[in-house]
Amino acid sequence: MAYEVTPRYRLGLIGSGVMGRALLNAAIRADVVDASEVIASDVSPACRLAAEELGCDPTEDNVQVVTNAEHLLVALKPQVLREVLEGLREQFREGQLIISIAAGVPMASLREAVGDAPAIVRVMPNICCTVNEAASAWTAGPEVNEEQRAFVVELLQAAGEAVEVEEKLINAVTGLSGSGPAFAALFIEALADGGVKAGLTRDQAQRLAAQTTLGAARWVLGNEGGPARLKDLVSSPGGTTISGVAALEARAFRAAVIDAVVVAAERARELGG
Repeated sequence: MAYEVTPRYRLGLIGSGVMGRALLNAAIRADVVDASEVIASDVSPACRLAAEELGCDPTEDNVQVVTNAEHLLVALKPQVLREVLEGLREQFREGQLIISIAAGVPMASLREAVGDAPAIVRVMPNICCTVNEAASAWTAGPEVNEEQRAFVVELLQAAGEAVEVEEKLINAVTGLSGSGPAFAALFIEALADGGVKAGLTRDQAQRLAAQTTLGAARWVLGNEGGPARLKDLVSSPGGTTISGVAALEARAFRAAVIDAVVVAAERARELGG
């Protein structure tokens, strides 16, 4: 039987590891929640200490989190998520919001674990939430009300960009923005290698490659026309850039990137059952 209490905290974090704390820290910095409104649990003393250093109330008792928080952010690894949620099943209140960021765990599995009482949102964030540049996608069950949806948007946008998608598209999101930071890192590394081959030092090349990629991304997000427009602006007739673009096209650069996203999405589908 769920406890009938007025929640003491606005947000409860179950799993205070790197990803959970990153989202929490972003929410605190953006005034989505005050640190005093958060209770955070973890089995690790070091993670509890890190949450306490953010100004939150730490605990090792997940039941205390569930029974005292209005909304729950569950940031657990997929392999332990079901066991933990099933252990808390009788504590969840009717309509209590659960936000899960576990990769590959579908809404149906979450519902089976938590029972009928709570409202569920599934989120696919990425590692860039640790630097407040996340690209997150989320999907909500029909029981999630407008106030709860607004809270989810605030929480995720505090750490970067967030888009709502149908759950059937979450695997595509995993392939694109979930795996994408690794693909982008590989491109930045290759760009820097090219700079080194052309005569720059490793430090110079890496700094320029990273900043160039960051600047290009910000341009695309802040201007109309998308990446094609940026490419056209930089590519003068018979110039250096169009020569480099031609070299990439000759080596099927676009096809390789497309295939990487599709293969990653298919693997996410396999892992999710």
